[in-house]
Amino acid sequence: MQHRIFLILIFLCNFLSPNKLMASDTDVLTNSLKQLGSAVSAAGTVDYKGGCATCAQTIQNQKSYSLYSKDNDKKIELSVISEEEANKLFKEIVSRDDIPFGYPMEGCYARAHKMARLLGDKGIIAGKAFVEGQLYVDTKFGEVGWSYLVAPVLMIKKGNTITPYIFDPSLFDKPVTFEAWKAKMLAKPKAKMAREYFTNRFAYEPDDRLANLSDYTEETIEDMNKTNKEYSRALAMYNESIKKKL
Repeated sequence: MQHRIFLILIFLCNFLSPNKLMASDTDVLTNSLKQLGSAVSAAGTVDYKGGCATCAQTIQNQKSYSLYSKDNDKKIELSVISEEEANKLFKEIVSRDDIPFGYPMEGCYARAHKMARLLGDKGIIAGKAFVEGQLYVDTKFGEVGWSYLVAPVLMIKKGNTITPYIFDPSLFDKPVTFEAWKAKMLAKPKAKMAREYFTNRFAYEPDDRLANLSDYTEETIEDMNKTNKEYSRALAMYNESIKKKL
């Protein structure tokens, strides 16, 4: 767009010089140049926070978003959904009994993998959000610490903005922004972040940070199922022991 406008300007300068124009033609040319100048300034820009009608329409119709991850230099293509749709999907996922959300100590990679696959089955392309470091959260099991945490990430449109949101039912009862998710595990003074990054949905663990994966591997699917079953049993045993104490 900008290149086309630039060529038009050159054409006007070369072939419509002032000594070839009548006064009325000069006025027309002046107005045209002003309009072209405005077009050049606006070309290729989208103000997600400005609230303009055109931008709002662009956001409303946007179905995908390329999220850039600086740490691993990746562009992650993600679905863009509404807040209402995100909340509905979150509730559907939480209702499943084959993902041990109530056991946050271990297995985040398997939970995230399962959720990403479930979203994919519905035509929703999620990515993965990773945070590495010294991470801590208080749970019903007491304080839990991790060296890293991973959860699915989607882009949610609210008004004229598109923001990365995290699906992590082990820590929250609804989708939350990436910043809110990260802040929860870094809230304690002793917590420390080493790195944060995004990957596509096929990544399984931090070792896949730089990988160019194009599909789920049989190995990760097998480990996902095994891990979720293992921690589902551990959670069931814990819940049963609590019942006996009551």
